[in-house]
Amino acid sequence: MLRQLQLTTTKYGAITLTNLQNQLAYVWDALNRALFILIIMFIFVQLWSAVYESQGVAEIAGLTLANTIWYFLIAEVMELGKIRHDEQITAEVKDGSVAYTLTRPYNYLAYHFFNGLGETVVKMTLIFLIGLPLVVYYAGWPTVSLTHLPAVLLVATMAILIDFFVFSIIGLLAFVTEDTFSFRLIYQKLVFILGGLMIPLDFLPAWLQPLARVLPFNLTTYAPAKLFVAFTWTQFRQIVALQVIWLLIIGAILFWQYRWATRRLVINGG
Repeated sequence: MLRQLQLTTTKYGAITLTNLQNQLAYVWDALNRALFILIIMFIFVQLWSAVYESQGVAEIAGLTLANTIWYFLIAEVMELGKIRHDEQITAEVKDGSVAYTLTRPYNYLAYHFFNGLGETVVKMTLIFLIGLPLVVYYAGWPTVSLTHLPAVLLVATMAILIDFFVFSIIGLLAFVTEDTFSFRLIYQKLVFILGGLMIPLDFLPAWLQPLARVLPFNLTTYAPAKLFVAFTWTQFRQIVALQVIWLLIIGAILFWQYRWATRRLVINGG
């Protein structure tokens, strides 16, 4: 058992390392894509500076302007850096190559996760570093405690997993619908609104906040960003509990869907 675990860890670790090296080899391409964060953050800074100034207050829903600016940087890092593999799954289903990739000596979805992990590390790091000078200029350095960072990283890791599970479900829908663009678009819009990407959940109408907080969308973006700027152990425990619950629910759906998709492939002959 220990030997099998070691071989599995080595195999998937090699997949992540290979893609990480590929990303670093073309780091200038990734850098050019990451520069988009400067435009996004500049717009957010100007928008929310005007909002706070017009309201004439130092805080809105417990967040200062500096908190809000840092919140949006972390939210964008989470959103723009996540693993986006559903398009690749869709392409493989369309051209029939999925019949070959499914028979390779690794779990199909695990391969996509660890392969995408290398790219995610590079993208998140670049987006954060590029956006950092602008955010520090307007908001100063963050007030997050170093002792809270491991907890924030745990929530961020689970956020990546939830998002990966959802995009895996969307990708596997290609076995039925062939084109999954509309499903991807719907999910992304829900993350924009109910996930806290465009507006922190704390700023939403009071009647909408309870619903948004229990749905999984906020757990992928709002949760790590809010904990980074305003950490409390109570909220951390609530977020982790919800993340575990949604990972189990979405994971069960994905497990059933994956088994159905692979059986369908065998029946239809690819």
